[in-house]
Amino acid sequence: MVGQRRGGRRRTLLLGGAVRHRGRGDHSGGRTRRVRRGQPGRRGHRRRDRPVSRSAVADAVVVGGGVIGTALAYRLAEAGLGRVVLLEQARVAAHGATSRSGGLIRLHHTVHSDTVLTARSLPVFEHWADHIVGDCGYRRTGFLQLVGPQYAEALAVNTAAASAAAGPRRAEVIDPAEARRLYPGLALEGVAAIAFEPDGGYADPARTATAWAAAAQQLGASLHEGVRVHEVFATDDGSRVTGVNTTIGRIASPLVVLAGGAWGSAPAAGLGVQVPVTARRIGLAQAYLPGAGRRGGPASVPTCIDDTTGSYFRPDGTDRFFFGVPSNPDVTLGHDVAPLSSKELSSALAAIAHRVPAAATAPLTGTRAGLDGYTPDKRPVIGPVGPDGLYLALGFSGGGFKMSPAVAELAAAEILDGQAVTGKSEQPLLAPYRLGRFANGGRGIVPEAPYAQM
Repeated sequence: MVGQRRGGRRRTLLLGGAVRHRGRGDHSGGRTRRVRRGQPGRRGHRRRDRPVSRSAVADAVVVGGGVIGTALAYRLAEAGLGRVVLLEQARVAAHGATSRSGGLIRLHHTVHSDTVLTARSLPVFEHWADHIVGDCGYRRTGFLQLVGPQYAEALAVNTAAASAAAGPRRAEVIDPAEARRLYPGLALEGVAAIAFEPDGGYADPARTATAWAAAAQQLGASLHEGVRVHEVFATDDGSRVTGVNTTIGRIASPLVVLAGGAWGSAPAAGLGVQVPVTARRIGLAQAYLPGAGRRGGPASVPTCIDDTTGSYFRPDGTDRFFFGVPSNPDVTLGHDVAPLSSKELSSALAAIAHRVPAAATAPLTGTRAGLDGYTPDKRPVIGPVGPDGLYLALGFSGGGFKMSPAVAELAAAEILDGQAVTGKSEQPLLAPYRLGRFANGGRGIVPEAPYAQM
């Protein structure tokens, strides 16, 4: 266990099943060292990181500078877990799925556990400045989920679940006429039922991750960018983690959290940990549409997922909107991602114009393409695997941003209470996302209804 002090009382983190108060540089027992809580800096102050040398020692290493990794680093630092080191192979929120995310904020899902996590996360986005430095860019536009007649009943059930999880005024079913009253610029032919969330909208994933990282640094965490993790090390008998090997040397640590998206599970392969995560190319485009973000105006655009066309879109500021671009299902993992083609963009924009007719002539102003990690059931893998001290939070399959606050909160609680090792302090809300669901050919999580909800 790692000794900690919180509120004057000593608390412990179980690592390896024995009580160990380590000496500096020693993660196998021996000398006694008290882990000191990181001291917050001044609001808005960016602390200078300590160098990582070949003999570096950390109490926790978090791999991945996207929204999941940065949020986890913050929660661990907030809890006072000694030295937390955050490693990112490029720059925070600049390389992986976070920088290519549409940033949709909504409750509606076809899996109840997803709904509960997003409901727990929504207040964090809404009241960001009350707790965390920086700005997550949350904008309340209203969210619509559109389905055809075959899914009208299922949509009503899932909307009721969202309302139960987040509050009665958070989600309701409305008809197309009401939707057009709220958003006059919408065309809704073929839509039979609509879930409406008045507090839904979007936030800026890159700004969110940057804010998480800055907050973690203020609490004593170290951020190291441009550092790639080659492998996770364990003891000779493979029973517990001892650190990571990186492009700037080895870092000893009894706890390693892999949260690197499409790249996340690779460092653990040498330990026999196999995670069914494949890399998929994801795309996002931006177009100019005056008044798209003026809620209530004649050209107002909601944040929307449309099952009937397989598309999603949202406003971006006042006069632009973002829309998703369907891409190749699986690609070879690498760092050179092909840009979106004119054919892909034209096809995606045509689908959006089916719902927002003004989009048919909207000029494009930018595109993005990147990689995200997808699992067979399109749900993340969260929890301890392999040797004691190894924890995964990856494979979010395009859906991690909106639930990242709750995932980080609950995963950090598991780690701090010993779940990274013992399995005795499981957070029930994370139980559905264990790697074991794929064992012996398991199908994983099965949605209550198969309509698209991205």
